[in-house]
Amino acid sequence: MEMSLLLIAAVLYIGFALGLILFVDNIVGVFFRDPRKPSELRSFVLSRAFITSRKLDQE
Repeated sequence: MEMSLLLIAAVLYIGFALGLILFVDNIVGVFFRDPRKPSELRSFVLSRAFITSRKLDQE
């Protein structure tokens, strides 16, 4: 029983740490981006990449 609780705690800790790293990375990317580069929403970029991958799968 103790080992499963320890495993669950470890998985939650790793997930929290990765989420925090991604959050900080996004915040830093907002403040320290290249001003010459046009800003794009990440969701738009991800959806465009997903659509492109779906088109490649159909060929």
